[in-house]
Order: sequence, then structure tokens, then C-alpha cells
Amino acid sequence: MTRRARYLSAAFAMGVLAFAAAPPSKAALTSPERAVLVRYLDALTHERYDAAFALLSAPEQRYFASAKNFATSFSADRLHIDRYRVIGSSTVAHAGTVAIVSEHVRFFDHAKDSVGTLDANVRYGVVPGAHGPAIKDPFHPWHAVAPSGVEIEKDGIRATVRKVSFFTGRVEVIVTFANYGSTPVTVLPYGRTVLRDDAGRSYVPLATKLPGLTDRTLYEGLLLAPSARYTGALTFATVDRFTPKTLGITFAPIVADGGDAPFDLTVPSFDVGAPQ
Repeated sequence: MTRRARYLSAAFAMGVLAFAAAPPSKAALTSPERAVLVRYLDALTHERYDAAFALLSAPEQRYFASAKNFATSFSADRLHIDRYRVIGSSTVAHAGTVAIVSEHVRFFDHAKDSVGTLDANVRYGVVPGAHGPAIKDPFHPWHAVAPSGVEIEKDGIRATVRKVSFFTGRVEVIVTFANYGSTPVTVLPYGRTVLRDDAGRSYVPLATKLPGLTDRTLYEGLLLAPSARYTGALTFATVDRFTPKTLGITFAPIVADGGDAPFDLTVPSFDVGAPQ
């Protein structure tokens, strides 16, 4: 998920409070630091992701591997920065200079199926690079895709895959469960849910105490009344650089009020794009 996203909807991941673990000390950006930050933000604002990618630090560039991968972390959420303002900076041990930027953004809210807007303070690292200051913009997925029409419905319950985000060693799947039936149902996706890749391997959701990795509502069991819906996230541990061409998911068990037996919702294999 993208850094701004926890503030956008339940479909987004972590990161606006990056660098918060270490106590900061106030420090002004130097002229070269401010210049590279403004160039980076201008590139994002004008959706020139190749230019923004060129300003990232070497470790960040290795993480994304290409400007095309980097761009997907914005395009999957239709995220656009309308305007920004640098409002502060500080130094953090082992993290360099941290710039605080006030942003007004537009994005597609996967939970509401509509475009939303948000004002948020986002932190960027400005670190030494081979040719001067470079940008550290962490916590994005290195590749992301928002597939269209990937859903399955059974007995009035529909599961729709909204977004798939690839991080190092994990994949996050944003999914909407909706009840179009006449009776309540309970969704227990931490029971028998399985993610399958095109190599025949399977993965189960990570169950942790970390809110960025485990959706508490889905973990405890989601009770859906008739006409209700819920959008949440399931995270699966994978190999470090996970690059499947297709994925399939079975969400289970689903328990209908008064139903004879639990059932599952299996999404047929779908394309997750070609990481570059």
C-alpha cells in the first residue's frame, strides 16, 4: 500500500509517520536538499514518474527495480497530488533529513468505489547520494495492480479483489465482501483462505498483532447484515521478490445464518501485471 494511504481508506497501507521511531531534532533543509525535494514533488504532481524515480536513492531504485514499477504504486490507487507545501524538516538518527510536506491529493477510494480527496502531512527522507542529495520515499509497494472485474458471487455473497500490492516478502490483497442476500453471514477469512500463484504454490494470511499486516475486523470474523459491505486487507507472506503472472484466491469459510454448512468463494486466476 502507499504511504499516504492509511489516511485515504481501509484499502491503503502504512507509512505517513515514517521515521517516527527515532526522536527528531529540528533542522532546516539545505538549499540542495530543498531543490531535490521540490523537483521530486513536482515530478509526482505532474505524473512524471520516470523523472521522480531518477531522484530516488540507490536503495529505493533497487527496491522498485524500474520507473514502471514505481509508477504502479500511484496508478493502482489513481493517486494524484494536486498541490503541496513543504512545512518543516528535522534530522533523525540513521535516517538523514526528514522533510514534512502538506499535500492535497485525489485518489480512488476502493472501499467506497468513488474518487476522494485528502489533506495529509507526508514525510520524505532526503539522504546523501552519489551525485548529491537523493529522496527516500519508503513503504510503497514495489509493484501494484488494481484488477478489473475480479470477483465471485455465491449464495448472495460477493467477494471483489480491488488491489494487489507487492512488497518484499509479502503481498497485500484489498478485498470487498458484500451481502446481497436476505440473511446475515459471517466471513472468517483467517480460517481457510488461500492465495495461489501460477507455479502451484499456496499462501495463507498473516495473523499478527500488527494492524498494518492483519485486519482486525476480518481476523475476528466479519458479520455482514443484508445489503452490508466491508473492504479490508489480507496480507500473505511470500518469497522475497514475488513475481507471479497470475494469482487466484479462495476466501473461506463463509457461514450463512441458518445455513447448512460453511462455503467458500474462489476467485479464478487473474492477471497481476508484468513487473518490470
